[in-house]
Amino acid sequence: MIARAQRLSPLIIRFGPLAILVLSLAIPFMINLYWLDVMIGILTFGMLGLGLNLVVGYAGLLDLGYAAFYAIGAYTTALLTTVGHMNFWESLPFAVLFSAIAGVIVGYPTLRLRSDYLAIVTLGFGEIVRITATNLGFTGGPNGIYGIPAPSIFGYQIFSDMSQYYLGLAFLLVILFFTRHLAYSRMGRAWLSLREDESASEAVGVPSVRVKLWAYVFGAIFAGLAGSFFAARLTAISPDSFTYTQSVNILIVVVLGGMASFPGVLLGAAVVVGLPEILRFMSLWRLFVFAIGLIALMLLRPQGLWPAAARTRDPFGQLGPPGDDDLPQFPDAPKAKGAESALLVEGLRRRFGGVLAVDDVSFRVQRGQVVGIIGPNGAGKTTVFNCITGVTRPDAGTVTLGATPLRGKQPHEVVAAGLARTFQGIRLFKGMQVFENVLVGMYPRQRVNVLGSLLHTRAQRREERDSLRTARAWLRFVGLEEVAGVKASELAYGDQRRLEIARALAAQPQVLLLDEPAAGMNPSEKRDLMGLVRRIQQLGVTVVLIDHDMNLVMGVSEHIVVIDRGRKIAEGTPEEIQRNQHVIDAYLGRDESEQDDEAVNTWRS
Repeated sequence: MIARAQRLSPLIIRFGPLAILVLSLAIPFMINLYWLDVMIGILTFGMLGLGLNLVVGYAGLLDLGYAAFYAIGAYTTALLTTVGHMNFWESLPFAVLFSAIAGVIVGYPTLRLRSDYLAIVTLGFGEIVRITATNLGFTGGPNGIYGIPAPSIFGYQIFSDMSQYYLGLAFLLVILFFTRHLAYSRMGRAWLSLREDESASEAVGVPSVRVKLWAYVFGAIFAGLAGSFFAARLTAISPDSFTYTQSVNILIVVVLGGMASFPGVLLGAAVVVGLPEILRFMSLWRLFVFAIGLIALMLLRPQGLWPAAARTRDPFGQLGPPGDDDLPQFPDAPKAKGAESALLVEGLRRRFGGVLAVDDVSFRVQRGQVVGIIGPNGAGKTTVFNCITGVTRPDAGTVTLGATPLRGKQPHEVVAAGLARTFQGIRLFKGMQVFENVLVGMYPRQRVNVLGSLLHTRAQRREERDSLRTARAWLRFVGLEEVAGVKASELAYGDQRRLEIARALAAQPQVLLLDEPAAGMNPSEKRDLMGLVRRIQQLGVTVVLIDHDMNLVMGVSEHIVVIDRGRKIAEGTPEEIQRNQHVIDAYLGRDESEQDDEAVNTWRS
């Protein structure tokens, strides 16, 4: 049954709210009032689960105080309708606004935290909101607020269970509409990349703190909507409805159903709310049996009851055949070489404790060049790259990209300035599809704002189509167009290396840093990589690469910088470096009584 549900998942995602609406409209006519009330509870938890799914399922942020935003929405509506004498619809924007403000206030200073620390802070926030509501006089204290008026539409009061069900269904579909648009946008891909690897996401151009804050704010907004509906439905609220246990139950909805899965969240809400009611005949044992059932499900199905399915196996099918207009362009990178500096590094220094990893390293890269950086293992080459790209803050020195100083910039700001990189150890977003990895690399170049993504505007749709065309061009450029729809984790090692290069190129950099791109490749793959580096150079991109394969470095580089023990010991053309005795000694060592002539000659060849 679960396998069949997974096969149907793309269809449900494709038809979205309309399919759910058609299946749900008849429910009130098929069940009694008791079960209709249970269904309204499922709808409420579905709203909450969809909001938390953005925070936990997409952005990967563990929130243990999510019920706080639920409470803020509920209390806002309750106070404005009972004290402020507003109607439900007039109070709704304020419930959304106050929930969003709370999301910013809590999120901005705390989202720099990770893992357990973030969970503890959100847990504390949830308890602060509950205790505050319990102790303030105008919130009704522990007794809460009573006499909340029911909503009305065109004079018709929404008071009966059936009318409340349809109002809850409308709210659920609205939230589903917006969350789905966010998930399938530039913002949704950025959230997924953060969940996969936050450091790599930042290094390819995603501003992690800002993007996580948006996840938190939207999660708060949708919880506020659910809280407003909850207050109007019950006509009375108290702090007991917004405890830590409620936050955990909402989290269970997301994890049990399947993180980042919309049908999974709705199924999780049905299980969490409905199953205890089905087990009610067991009296006191029902919660125990329910808990055992949850544990068993998580052990047998750790990915959730309805895991998130691949978005599409044919991402470019809607675009038609590729044309010449799909070829990548580099408006910021001149095609012709010149004496002008593309990258200038001066006096770079970085110390880790007592180890001086980079010691006064300086070099200049001209536009259009391919420059190799070589040196023994542990020489500090990757640390130099990390200092250039903002991953590691240097202790001294300057880095200039063209006329733009880079020192002090965050990694995503460095990418936006025009410098991209790959990593020594492959750091793809392996749970995402191949084409999605490339689309994440385009984040700095995309311009549609969050509101455009939320509303799925014409500009957003046009940018998505253009981005897909560009992603197809990059994948064709590196030879991966045919596997665009598979997960990155399913690619062969060499293909993963090429995908990482395509992702870096998607940012349209002026300078591309390749950190040991040939590591782990066989001779045939290395020959293909040499051709790829030359084709990248022909696009007008300046390339700086680190590698231990001398055939590759000598074969593609026009200038070489040699680093040993954190210091630059030589630089020059490949021919000059091959004759430099200091470089030979640094790589092979030297014995005063006997020189290993065979090893030296092999390296020189």
